[in-house]
Amino acid sequence: MSQRAVCSRRSGWLLMSLCVALASCAPGGRLAGAPGSAAIVDPPARGGVPSIFLAMPSSPSFLEVRKSFVSEVRKTFDVRTFVVAPTTTPDDLGTAIQRARPACVVLMNNATINLVGRYELAHPAEPSPPTVLLMASLIEEMQTTLKRATGIAYEVPGVTAFVNLRSVIKAPVNRVGVIYRPTLRKFVERQRGLAAREHIDIVSIPVASDVSADELREALDGLVKDRHVDAVWMLNDNALVRDAQFRDEAWRAELGDSKVPLIVGVANLVNPDSPLGALAVVPDHEALGLQAANMVFELADDRWRVELHPVELPVSVKTVVDIRLVRENFGLRPEALRHVDRALE
Repeated sequence: MSQRAVCSRRSGWLLMSLCVALASCAPGGRLAGAPGSAAIVDPPARGGVPSIFLAMPSSPSFLEVRKSFVSEVRKTFDVRTFVVAPTTTPDDLGTAIQRARPACVVLMNNATINLVGRYELAHPAEPSPPTVLLMASLIEEMQTTLKRATGIAYEVPGVTAFVNLRSVIKAPVNRVGVIYRPTLRKFVERQRGLAAREHIDIVSIPVASDVSADELREALDGLVKDRHVDAVWMLNDNALVRDAQFRDEAWRAELGDSKVPLIVGVANLVNPDSPLGALAVVPDHEALGLQAANMVFELADDRWRVELHPVELPVSVKTVVDIRLVRENFGLRPEALRHVDRALE
């Protein structure tokens, strides 16, 4: 599917959308948000045009999604961007949304979604605009914390990553191990059925919600030495990844010499200078912005009835591989590079 096809939109939504209250824009179209945040210039505001309120951190991956999203919607919507920083409070963000009165809100990342959820709990009488959730883990679960939300999952289905790994390494990929906390149990069970279609068994070990580095390392040891998995899949769970020290004490300490490839869901965990992940399969950020724009147009077509639009999977992904790590430990298939978007070594 082409990116333009992804963003095709049905006609007939404009008359309804014009009835939505308009949003005011920050002076000069400049970014609103946390003091000291980098300036982002929104397209000039126009009278008589419905608006989108976009709340997000200002880091590069989020800006990449924003760029393609804004380029697609700017002809038919005004866009107001609000940068969310660690100091942003629920009242900061919630009040800005209420003042803007947008046709639709787009929230990027879990922290931003949590701020709005807390604001809605504290102000139950306030109207809740239709909301699209992006760039966050477990969006189907996050969706339930807001009154009117849908979105696009950031997790790529496990089977997509497993099949990509098969196309890159010579070693077999028939049994994939995964560690999960209780909040991810349903997600892992859904992945199990999908993987079975490719004759791949998911071998899982549950851990406590407050799992320590020692406990995680013990669970990983069980997967590799007792369950004899061919690969390990790291879920995009902040509690299992946390920070560099936690990853060193748990993941790197256990898997560094195991000769078992680690599949990750974040591109920066694939780094030949500090080997950890062998392969990452992540959403294509440009395509994700276009897909989000298409979702907004479809919501507008459907009179903003968010409850009729389930969470979608990303339509396009990119593969990042540590070629040096793969070649030295798992064998590199002759045509592997044809299946890789970014080859690092």
